[in-house]
Amino acid sequence: MTIGRQFKLLRRERGLTLKMAAHGILSVSSLSKFENGTSQLAADRFFLLLDQLNLDWDVFAKPRSRDKQPFLQRYLAAARHADVQELASILRQLPLANVNQRLLLHLTLHNDAPERFSILPHEQSQAQSLLMTTADWSLLLRLIAVQLAKIIGLDELSQLIAAFSNQIQRPNTPQDHFNLANRTFLAAVLRYVAAGKLTEARNALNLIGQATVGDLGIEFQIACVKRLLMIYSSDKVVALQGRQEFL
Repeated sequence: MTIGRQFKLLRRERGLTLKMAAHGILSVSSLSKFENGTSQLAADRFFLLLDQLNLDWDVFAKPRSRDKQPFLQRYLAAARHADVQELASILRQLPLANVNQRLLLHLTLHNDAPERFSILPHEQSQAQSLLMTTADWSLLLRLIAVQLAKIIGLDELSQLIAAFSNQIQRPNTPQDHFNLANRTFLAAVLRYVAAGKLTEARNALNLIGQATVGDLGIEFQIACVKRLLMIYSSDKVVALQGRQEFL
């Protein structure tokens, strides 16, 4: 049985229509095609559907060993829950030749558990160089950008988010790539605010031009940060409005 067919059965068990299940994540038509096996979904979009229906990926996993599953499938499942043990396990099993995959894991482990995992300066430079010299970022590179934005120097951060902004200007950019971009922009905003760089924070916030569909946690954080920057505004009217909306 296909994953789409399994999803359809579970959706019906919960008494959900296609419209209810797809709400805020993808079109009813796209979900219908996925359930009937005539099209595929991006991994990030599928995980958003699982979250919305409160389903666990294990329901769909084949009985084969997890270490035989595709890398991004394992990574996304572990990263969603900040499962450091599973991320470290994936890293141990990766061949040294898988440079970019290992780089993503090193960055993620450092960000999730900095007290246990360090990132070497040359790895940070390697990630930055990889992104700045690649014209069309794959999902793997976009995930690297999300992690790099949390640790890169503030002087280089503006260059990174500008590059990510250029990536999502391309036609037919998938929604999950917009979501990853918004996560990166939000990380930049928070770092700028923490450093007292409010102009840079507002510039980064302005890059969020499309809604983060299906990721309500990030949408809430974005809304809070917008109000926070209003409160910090030198314009007293804007600052007052920000305080009123925040409360």
